Amino acid sequence: MMNSHEKRARELKENGNNCSTSLHNAFSEDIKLSDEYPAPRSIEGKCGALLTAQKILKEKGHEDKIEEFEKEFIKRFGYSKCKELMSSERRCNDYVGECARIIDEILNKN
Repeated sequence: MMNSHEKRARELKENGNNCSTSLHNAFSEDIKLSDEYPAPRSIEGKCGALLTAQKILKEKGHEDKIEEFEKEFIKRFGYSKCKELMSSERRCNDYVGECARIIDEILNKN
């Protein structure tokens, strides 16, 4: 079952937003975030949803969870770079939704 952030992130992506914008806006509706977020592939070619998730964790005071997030992302998808992810059968919407789910899992642990 999808949580509200995952559902909203997927809806935003389906409505034409890029992965970074979709994830950022899904969370900014509930929690205060800066208006700035990384562009897709802007850091070492990494997935924009992954980069934005890491920024959200940092802004919420969970900088110590950024590495944990990336490890979990790679565990679930096998890669962190957009080019590699796009060669799989999954869609960007899947990465955006799963990033929202992982963020909530990490934030709800504490």
